[in-house]
Amino acid sequence: MDIDILDTLYLFQKEHQMAVKTLLMIGGSGMAGGWIKRWTESFSDRVQIVGLCDVLPEVLENQGQTLGLGQDQLFTDFQEAVEKIRADFCGVATPPPFHSPAVIAALEAGMPVICEKPIGDTLEAAKAMVQVSQKTGLPCTIIQNYRYARNKQEIIRIRDEGRLGRLQHIMGRYACDYREYGAWGKNWRHDMEFGLLFEGSVHHFDMLRFLSGGDCETLTGFGWNPEWSSFKHPSSGLYLMRMDNGVHTCYEGNSSAAGITNCWHREHYRLEFEAGCVEIAGGNTVTIHRIGQDPEVYEAPEIPYEGHDHLFDEFLNWLDGGAPSDTRIEDNIKSFALVIAAMETTLDGQPKQIADYLSDLA
Repeated sequence: MDIDILDTLYLFQKEHQMAVKTLLMIGGSGMAGGWIKRWTESFSDRVQIVGLCDVLPEVLENQGQTLGLGQDQLFTDFQEAVEKIRADFCGVATPPPFHSPAVIAALEAGMPVICEKPIGDTLEAAKAMVQVSQKTGLPCTIIQNYRYARNKQEIIRIRDEGRLGRLQHIMGRYACDYREYGAWGKNWRHDMEFGLLFEGSVHHFDMLRFLSGGDCETLTGFGWNPEWSSFKHPSSGLYLMRMDNGVHTCYEGNSSAAGITNCWHREHYRLEFEAGCVEIAGGNTVTIHRIGQDPEVYEAPEIPYEGHDHLFDEFLNWLDGGAPSDTRIEDNIKSFALVIAAMETTLDGQPKQIADYLSDLA
């Protein structure tokens, strides 16, 4: 091939990959408001919001003014939004029951999607999203921002580099003091069925998969609601998981904690390895324990992007031809299945085989 043609092709590809991506944003306040702030402040050179949908007219008006959008770019109905806005991709950050219909509509309209966790409110809704993503062949990823913190990434390096030998088991603990009604931000979290699992453990089960490097084969455990709880359904639970790589995990979830708390971004994880153990909780501190030695305490190294920023960057790179997101929907449904299994083992006390929940997916 002529060298000039090669140069032209290279420049075209580079220009195409660096082109600003257009975004249709479904959701405008709460978590979605945080998304908009991140897109406009941290990714303004790569993303332009060209459409916004929210059920609240006042949210649309305020965000529309901030983003410089016209009335023809603002919608209260997501179906109308995906029909009228032709964007490079769609972001969905609505309450979980509305994830599936919005994601499916966007995919069927030809837009890749990045969606807030959890995938949906039911396993059936989540599977429908996976199936449409597979049918269209379009990128679809789910936010799991807790993976991308400095201390978690350091644990992955310790594990993968074999610094402490083989991994045996993991203990994970989440505990927040939500004994007062409404303390968990919104009253509906105290009223909903299995709020601990759907609003809390969905993060932590995914983290245990991530840290273990395996997928869950069997899950068993118990959930309960202490008499002093402010919740209508189980606010506490203990769950055991056997992973397919031989690692075992144990999870304690407690939204009625009254003593030592390990609340959001301060969850405690202890990983038992062949030649020592590692502990992390709040901040970026990593502690390594070895029998007969003083603890090794240090700050985890910096990482290029943390939390949502990592996932946004990774997704944009995927759209430009890079590697698929680690939390793409085909993988993330394996974490969501653990939430459903934990709910069902709480109800019937029987161990659950996770393959049974996903057997009808390709």
